Amino acid sequence: MKFISGSKSISKLPDLAKILIEQFVKNNDEILIGDCYGVDVAVQKYLESKGYCNVTIYCSGESPRNNFVTGAKVRSCAEVAKGLTGSAFHYVKDIQMACDCDQALMIWDGKSKGTSENIRRIKEMGKPYSIINED
Repeated sequence: MKFISGSKSISKLPDLAKILIEQFVKNNDEILIGDCYGVDVAVQKYLESKGYCNVTIYCSGESPRNNFVTGAKVRSCAEVAKGLTGSAFHYVKDIQMACDCDQALMIWDGKSKGTSENIRRIKEMGKPYSIINED
């Protein structure tokens, strides 16, 4: 399972990200993606344009804020996120994706705290990852 995460400020996927995602698709890897705007939406729309639906969209609420992938599974972390607000609320889904994946791809603007936290988590878990710096 491949966890793709990235900055909210990035709305267009870099060419290198597309190449890596194409490899995931070619391998029929399950792709784990969040429901935020920015990289999450860009990846969702890219996968939809490829007709790829081996995708699970994670959300901290009852249902995803964004879901552009026809046939995607949805994983709600609402029970764990109950009572949380702000970053802590959204980190619940990020933590779950980091736990569930076997590899991560981070598309980072070098500033995003959420993506920085995801990178830190993946490193701590000792899982393989790639970072594409895009600013």
